[in-house]
Amino acid sequence: MKVSVPKETIEKIMADYGVSQDEAVKAYLDAQEKAFDIFNTILSSRLGEPRKAVEPEFEVTVYTPREIKQHLDRYVIGQEEYKARLSIAASYHFAMVKHLQQHPEEDRVRRFRKKNTITAGPSGSGKTYCVEVLGDLLKVPTLIIDATDYTEAGYVGKNSDDMVRELIDLAPGKSRKEQAAFIGKYGGLIFIDEFDKKAKERAIIGHDIGGEGFQRSVLKLVERKAVPMDNPYSAVHQLREFMDQQQGRRSGRQEHMVSTENILFILGGSFERLDNSLEQIVKKRLSRRGATFDDEAVVIEGFAARPGDEGREKREQTHYDQAISDDFIAFGLLPEIVGRAPIRTFVKPLSRDDLVRIMKETKDSILHQYTLEFSLFGITVEFTDDAIEFVAERSQNRKTGARALVSTWEGILTRFQYELPGSGVNTLVVDRKLCEDPETTLASLVQH
Repeated sequence: MKVSVPKETIEKIMADYGVSQDEAVKAYLDAQEKAFDIFNTILSSRLGEPRKAVEPEFEVTVYTPREIKQHLDRYVIGQEEYKARLSIAASYHFAMVKHLQQHPEEDRVRRFRKKNTITAGPSGSGKTYCVEVLGDLLKVPTLIIDATDYTEAGYVGKNSDDMVRELIDLAPGKSRKEQAAFIGKYGGLIFIDEFDKKAKERAIIGHDIGGEGFQRSVLKLVERKAVPMDNPYSAVHQLREFMDQQQGRRSGRQEHMVSTENILFILGGSFERLDNSLEQIVKKRLSRRGATFDDEAVVIEGFAARPGDEGREKREQTHYDQAISDDFIAFGLLPEIVGRAPIRTFVKPLSRDDLVRIMKETKDSILHQYTLEFSLFGITVEFTDDAIEFVAERSQNRKTGARALVSTWEGILTRFQYELPGSGVNTLVVDRKLCEDPETTLASLVQH
């Protein structure tokens, strides 16, 4: 095992005492540790014990499911079922964490059943964003990762334990040890997106390190696992192990580990494939029992019906809400994973009306951002209803959900954001005509 020490110092010890390099390194490390202890002892004898800054104790705020959902409603349009179930999972999870902290003598629930969640639904429908907003409200470390970036432990690349270490990086604390202690005590949120990409393909025979192997490693985290707070291959971890060995201490000590006990896991994905998608699996199951799809399907109309909206959009169907445990297992998830995620929910494809309301009604609307950006250069911008509906229609056709709104608006307004500041133009009305032919409108504005 290699440990970095000053080369010149080691060479001098070897020359002065006529010892080998290994003996010099061991003596150097022992002397460094003892010197540090003596240093602190002398300071304490002359100055007294150091004052310890009293920092306010972090306290988990417990919100009711209704309070959490009301907060999510301000940022996320639609997806009522998803927001409700996510609110239930987070509310009861962190309420239980706080209860067990305050009542360590509790013996009725020593290993509480965590409300880990599986979420299915098309990309761009709000799965990830809901978790981001939830983390902001709860003020707990929240990690959002892509499952495709990770592999099974023991193989090249990031493994599942690295998720916990990345969550530790997000925790408050003056040292790595304090950060790990925070996660161990208060927990956090880990959202694993694209988890469906780790489902085992039926064509694969034998051990699948990219899919099934990864699922099994995540299963250990979801159940409860003690994870080293530092990467076992890092220099910091190896140095600590070396010091423990030299001083006869057991390696992998508890104070260098963090438990996943209080971490809530959310597994999300579109669960789409060209063949054998989750939707197809559900339909096949329903057809075997003689179900009528039109009766079984969820009708997507955007939101609660409003006067004048009848028949405005083509009705769309999905079967995500009818997926049961066996359907997820048939898709390729391990039965153990499905069993450890007792809450299963779904998101719906976004309709045109959904996209309109996202732009008009959410607290962090993209239109608010554009209004602010133009105002920084003294330009007042106004968005008309017909322009908003035009962008909603074009974005819906791209089939990428709310993400399409950003790219659509950028395609329309990028040249205006470049040309108008400093041009003398101080008002911009964004209507459908501008959206359909931005270059002509821009040329007209600049000429005047």
